[in-house]
Amino acid sequence: MKDEINQLIAKGKLDDALTRLGAAARSLSAQEAADAVTVLEARLADNRQKAILDTHDPDEISRERNSISVAALQILKNLPDEPPVQAPPAKGLTEQSMKAHIMALTFVVKIGVLLWLFNHWQSGGFSEDQFYGTLTLLIPVLAAYGAVMFQDFLDHRHHQFSTPQAQPRIRRSVQWTIYGVILGYGLALCIAIGAKAQGSIASYAGFSGLLAIIESGLGIYLSRIVRTFFPEKNQNQIP
Repeated sequence: MKDEINQLIAKGKLDDALTRLGAAARSLSAQEAADAVTVLEARLADNRQKAILDTHDPDEISRERNSISVAALQILKNLPDEPPVQAPPAKGLTEQSMKAHIMALTFVVKIGVLLWLFNHWQSGGFSEDQFYGTLTLLIPVLAAYGAVMFQDFLDHRHHQFSTPQAQPRIRRSVQWTIYGVILGYGLALCIAIGAKAQGSIASYAGFSGLLAIIESGLGIYLSRIVRTFFPEKNQNQIP
C-alpha cells in the first residue's frame, strides 16, 4: 500500500495519491493523518485553480505542488503499518451506573415494604396506632438513604465526558453482594411485618425490637453501601 502511494507521488499523480493516502489513514484509524490529507487536498485544489486562471507565477505554483508532495510523503512515512490494538470491552458496571442501580433498587424495596405494611393494615393485621407507629420507625431511615442518593443524582446532573472504558468498573461479586444486601434488607422487613400481622409475634414491643435487630444487622450493611458509593458531604443525613 505504501509503495503504491509513494509511486503515485513520484509520478506526480497527487490527486490519486492523496485519495489513496486519506483512505489508508482512515482505515488505520489515524485521524490526525486523515485530517492532514484533507488539508493537502484543499491546497492542491487551490493550487490547480491558480494554474487554470494563470494569476500566479508558474514557479510559485510548482513550488506549492512540490511542498504538497513533500508533506504527503511525510504523512505516508509516519503512517502506522497496522491499526492500533483496541482494548477489550471493560466488564462490570461503572460507578455511576452502579449508583443508579442502588438508587433504583432501594426505591423499589422501600415502596414494596411500605405497600406490604399497608396491605396488612388494611387486612387487620395492624391496628391504626401500630401502622402509624411502624411508619415512624421505617420512613426516617428509608427517607435518609433516599435523600442522600437523590442529592448525589442532582450533583451529577451534567453529562460525563470521559469514555466508559476509562472509568473504573465494579466487580461482579461486589455488584451481586450489594443487590443481595438491599433485597435481603427489604425481605427481612417484609417477613417481620408479615409475622406480626399473622400473630407470630404477640406484642408490638416484640415487633419493634425485631425491626431494631434488622436495622442493626442488615441495615448497617446497607448504610455502609450508601456511605461508600455516595458523596461524603451528604453522609451526615444517614443515621
